[in-house]
Amino acid sequence: MKIQCSCGAKYALDVTPEMAQPIKFVCPQCGLDSSDFVNQLIRSELAEQNVQPVSPPPEIPIVIKPAPARLKISHSEKPTESVQPEIVATGEIVSKYCPKHRGVLATEKCAVCGKPICPQCMELFGYFCSPLCKNKAEQQGLAAPVYAKQKFQVEKQFWRKTAWVFRALVFAVVCALGFWIWYAWFGSVPHTYFSVRFADDDRAYAGGAQLAGQDQIIFLHGGTLARYDLKTQKPIWSQELIAKEQVADIVKRRDDARAREIAASSEPENIHTPLASAEEREAKIALQNQLALHVAGEDVWVASPGKMTHYDWNSGKILAETALPEFGGAENNFSGGGGLFSSDGQPLDPNKVAAQAQNLSLPARIALPALLGNDAHEQQLEAALKDDGSPRPRKENSPARATENSRLIPGENGFVQFDVKLLQQNIVTREAMRAAPKNSALNDPNLNVSQTAAVANETLNEMQRNNGGDKVSEDDSRYQVTVHLPNSPSVADWTGEVVGPPQLFSFKTVNVIAAGKTIIVLDQSNKKLWDATLTYNVSTGNGFEPSQFGAGPVVEHNGTLYVFDQAVLSAFDLTTGNARWRLPSVGVVGLFFDDQNDLYVNTTTGNPDDIKYSRQIDITKSTQAVLLKIDPARGKILWSAKPGGFISYLSGKFIYAVESYDPNPTDEEILNDSLVDLQKPPYLHIARINPKNGRVLWDYYQDRCPIAVQFDQNRIQLIFKREVQMLKYLAF
Repeated sequence: MKIQCSCGAKYALDVTPEMAQPIKFVCPQCGLDSSDFVNQLIRSELAEQNVQPVSPPPEIPIVIKPAPARLKISHSEKPTESVQPEIVATGEIVSKYCPKHRGVLATEKCAVCGKPICPQCMELFGYFCSPLCKNKAEQQGLAAPVYAKQKFQVEKQFWRKTAWVFRALVFAVVCALGFWIWYAWFGSVPHTYFSVRFADDDRAYAGGAQLAGQDQIIFLHGGTLARYDLKTQKPIWSQELIAKEQVADIVKRRDDARAREIAASSEPENIHTPLASAEEREAKIALQNQLALHVAGEDVWVASPGKMTHYDWNSGKILAETALPEFGGAENNFSGGGGLFSSDGQPLDPNKVAAQAQNLSLPARIALPALLGNDAHEQQLEAALKDDGSPRPRKENSPARATENSRLIPGENGFVQFDVKLLQQNIVTREAMRAAPKNSALNDPNLNVSQTAAVANETLNEMQRNNGGDKVSEDDSRYQVTVHLPNSPSVADWTGEVVGPPQLFSFKTVNVIAAGKTIIVLDQSNKKLWDATLTYNVSTGNGFEPSQFGAGPVVEHNGTLYVFDQAVLSAFDLTTGNARWRLPSVGVVGLFFDDQNDLYVNTTTGNPDDIKYSRQIDITKSTQAVLLKIDPARGKILWSAKPGGFISYLSGKFIYAVESYDPNPTDEEILNDSLVDLQKPPYLHIARINPKNGRVLWDYYQDRCPIAVQFDQNRIQLIFKREVQMLKYLAF
């Protein structure tokens, strides 16, 4: 057995059974008595060898002195002076137990002094028994292995890992922040991805665009139908649908009609003759408004009066022409000309007048009363010059009604024939304006600039009364309606009477007749399921194609029939007709549904007085667009937002609201309004709405007004008068 004293002296002992009895061990080098420790080591060694203890002779003290010879101790031998202890230097472990941690086995030795060290020592100093040996090794430049489990090394490794983790987190945060800044300011904001410009002579006033195929866009820009490849930005083909001869023919017919009017008139000088360029522009606008683009896959169709034309996908050549049936619904009438607040003797539209006034610049709003007064005076002079002394009939706005008409209404199950016959005409006229103020604002002696709006309102409302716009006519006539199903000859027709102008809405499950304040619901066998009475008249709709701002006024969806009149949105059970809920809201214009069947409503901030006094003009009143998200089961409003315009597209997570303004949409060279130069410039505003909370994710602006806006997920197609543009942005 090898031992080492704390002074550094090393000794080798031969352990015999007799040494089971305590011995005395004193280091000859330093005089340290280590008998207890040595006896403990001897007992451990004998226990491992299973040696039985032997009765020892009387204890003889042993004093060991350093000598070059091997030291051998035995109770059967008496040491003599000639016996010299042997000190053996070896690289092996000199003891199985750590001198500092008694009872703990040593696993290594000190790299400097060779003392046995246990794992607990190594956790503190590594391969050194003490800081003293560690300092000696550093001073003498002795190399020693690194103990991986040393506390210093463990902590060093921990903080190294912590530093790396911290650097990684900082790097990730910086990257995430940089990506967020890039996405918020650039990636998520629409940018121009495709653009085609046209010459000034090729201006368009109507059109549309649709994405199709693989990175292909089909657009109708005025009278130009074209297919472009989005990647190469090159045209595949282009066709002109409006020939110059068509424009010239319309101009000639108008000139001939005007010539006949002049020849038959006693005052030909009072008949206005427009400029040739203006006539050509109006003819081109009329022809462009008659065209409509429809794309399904690789099938390209263009609808024009009385026919649908099918164009080849690869060449753009005409494949076939199909005659169209007469569709029912509201007609789109285009009327150009006229300036701001110009009525040509007709009642003014209060909403349009208010919008026009609010788009005037500040100088124009200040000058508005004086300019309106001048226009009113000119109208009075013109009326006096035309007055021949005979009584002038008051315009009651009583539209003529056809006695009978028959229309084909397209639906999800095919066409439905809708026959209407007038039984008894009853046009009711009612007041639609408040009484004129007793004290005119013009007579106020303290009149100042702050009363500009009041003076303008009073002048405009007086002009409205003079033009017969203080009253409205409502159709309460009796009609007989007949619903015929051409695709089901065995099904009998349904015939009934209604009050008010009737409309038919054809859906997958039911057909709905709406007239005045009444709706009648028929199943697909022409059997009446139920009817209901509404608070106000049903709004006018075409019944077969959603408008730009949503479906309505009657919509079938997921077992519910939604109906909105002028001031209330109602939800009826499709089978029983029971009202599930009613939501008061003035000015609903359309409905949308998302993938979870939640309901989105385009409505306004209007109130019932806007219905009662529908002809009253107030240029200070701004009726704002409102978007509501509603739980369709309970009618509960989940959130309400004012995005700046009505939403016109909803698909999944993509919701867009659009607002635009053009002070001169028909590019007239001369406008009959002295305020046109003071109007605000045109603009386009698109807002993307978050479907979760109604907040605006981003706003996009342009300083021009498009003639058509269409959406497809994260791609936006814009048709301007002289450009077709597609915007695109990154979306997750």
